[in-house]
Amino acid sequence: MTDDDSCITGKRGKYFGICTSYHHSKGCNCPKCPSYPEKGKFMFCSKGAYPGVEKKGCLCQECIIHNKFDLEGEYFCLE
Repeated sequence: MTDDDSCITGKRGKYFGICTSYHHSKGCNCPKCPSYPEKGKFMFCSKGAYPGVEKKGCLCQECIIHNKFDLEGEYFCLE
């Protein structure tokens, strides 16, 4: 595990049961998102909000992870 892993206690977002594994990160839409705040960050649905995100569009509901885990909502980078 790395320091940026959502499975580490205290580093959990809204859907903390979704680990940022290599397998899950490959299906993540965050890097393609127009609101994407920073290179190298992904899986906001498991990590929680990122400060300073400007709404420019959201791909969360089109994401494989969103569908696979039956997530609710959008703009996970803001929630």
